[in-house]
Amino acid sequence: MENSQIHINWEYSGKPDAMFGTGATAREQALVWLFGLSGAAVLGWMAWSRSLLWAWWQYLIFILIALDVLGGVVANSLNTCKRFYHAPIKPEETGFTARSKNHVIFTVFHIHTIIAGFVFGSMNWEFGIFWYLVMLASVVLVLRTPLYLQRPLAMGLIMTAILINQYIFPTVIGLEWLIPALFLKIVYGHVVREEPYRP
Repeated sequence: MENSQIHINWEYSGKPDAMFGTGATAREQALVWLFGLSGAAVLGWMAWSRSLLWAWWQYLIFILIALDVLGGVVANSLNTCKRFYHAPIKPEETGFTARSKNHVIFTVFHIHTIIAGFVFGSMNWEFGIFWYLVMLASVVLVLRTPLYLQRPLAMGLIMTAILINQYIFPTVIGLEWLIPALFLKIVYGHVVREEPYRP
């Protein structure tokens, strides 16, 4: 592709959209829903077919976490999200929306691992707190790194988290996917600044 065909645009306007990033096209939003819903459906079927001994409300929480995290991996990779979360706060962006543009605060809100350890891991606080703190530390480390090193560092941290999750720190049964997906969503997707390519 020739450089003349590449369109980078940091400007946006309209109703604040913290989910897709203000100005997301219908195709961008469709990608998020496609992978979020299909991923949650696959994981829901997996949990049911494995006959995991969960109550109905645990299955509901499981599906909501899966939808948020798997859809979030795609959403945080959207160019509109990259633009939204790496642009200065606009006057109309207030409250939660404004606070969520602080990458550390955004990460603090993501207590998924604590919920997983408490709800699905028989009060496994070690799992929940360990991964919560590791994710937060990873975000701070990436943010304190020069921009040209942020993406490779984020990928290295994600790879390390996958290996620890797989081979070192016992994971919660049924949620083996959570740590890799959550790190992709937050440590890479949300934190790493990239050019917002537009149609």
